[in-house]
Amino acid sequence: MTYTASAEQRVRPVETEAPFDLSEMFFSRTDPAGIIKAGNSVFARVSAYGWDELLEKPHKIIRHPDTPRAVFWLLWSTIKQGLPVGAYVKNRAKDGRHYWVFAVVTPVEGGYLSVRLKPTSEVFGIVRQEYSALAAAEAREKLAPEDSAVRLLERLKALGFADYSAFMATALSQEIRSREAALGRASDPRIRLFDTLMDASQALITHADTIGRAYDENKFIPMNFQIQAAQLGALGPAVGAISKNYASVTQELNGAVARFAESAQAVRRAVCEGLFLICAAKAQAEMAGLFAREGSSDGIDAEAESRLLKEQQQAYTDKAALGLAAIAAQTDGFRADCAEMSRLAGDLEVTRIMGKVEYSRLDVSTDGLSELLDDLGEFQRMVAAALKELDRRSVQIKNQAARLLNDQAPPAQRAARG
Repeated sequence: MTYTASAEQRVRPVETEAPFDLSEMFFSRTDPAGIIKAGNSVFARVSAYGWDELLEKPHKIIRHPDTPRAVFWLLWSTIKQGLPVGAYVKNRAKDGRHYWVFAVVTPVEGGYLSVRLKPTSEVFGIVRQEYSALAAAEAREKLAPEDSAVRLLERLKALGFADYSAFMATALSQEIRSREAALGRASDPRIRLFDTLMDASQALITHADTIGRAYDENKFIPMNFQIQAAQLGALGPAVGAISKNYASVTQELNGAVARFAESAQAVRRAVCEGLFLICAAKAQAEMAGLFAREGSSDGIDAEAESRLLKEQQQAYTDKAALGLAAIAAQTDGFRADCAEMSRLAGDLEVTRIMGKVEYSRLDVSTDGLSELLDDLGEFQRMVAAALKELDRRSVQIKNQAARLLNDQAPPAQRAARG
């Protein structure tokens, strides 16, 4: 995506970045209207505001115009549904300097919590370019926030993210892994396993889409069989019967393909949610520890804020565990869909063989019928290969989900499971 800067943008002075250490994290808590109720010392120091200027003020006091309004529209529309959200945000300090964060914003009783870390991953580099182009488009075209959000989602899809939940889960996991590597920490095995689940769940969608496209490309085969039967005249009834049989199978296949695609999407959504929750809980747990060591000051009860973070961290960890159990159940359903698709693919192969037999009995040669049978064979082989890979991926997802679920269980419970 490219754009031409306006004259005002070209002459705008270069901004200075407000420094903060990679090991530091920001914290703030607001009421439902976004009014700041608490925060930590890093937030106050980097934003260059005193607590008397932050407390009871709108959180947008630090908003930077370079962050597209689409981002805030997506953020607010998500948390107002009671769901957690993650976003890259460029903020502006009181002294005019700027700083980037990846913000994890989560609903709590009486408002919202925000834990923010310094972004360093490759995803961040891509996002900076996209934000720059989108913010310029918002100004140039006077885009409404919701229209700009549609454009942002389209760009994310073009970059390979199915939707915003897939983007924020991937981005947060990459930020945490990049941060841990830079700080010399061991990577979290849970996040590594979830990343594997993400790849596998995306493969489900890719292969399901392949089957769907192949079905669309071959959906006219029954009609073409009927045409061939009509052209054969008295020799055509057997071909016509095969055509009816094929039409019956493909009608079943049509419903199976739709269920199949939705099953794949359901698995992916569950994996995305689990990955984001695990990463959010990890960030909240670290922030709780930092807050507890920082101590109370300026009327902010650090112990109470730390306790709130720990409670939500545990809630998200528990919810991620429930999600893992759901993933295992969903893959069982997906494998059942695979089995049904395999049965239908087998019926197609039987139909093709019947067609070959009848074709060999004909006293006339018809290239059209031969080509149809070849097309049917190619379709059946493609479906069979895709289903085999899908079943393999389903087993992989189920095993990985079970492993993650076991790793998160208390030691006594893990021992009982063996």
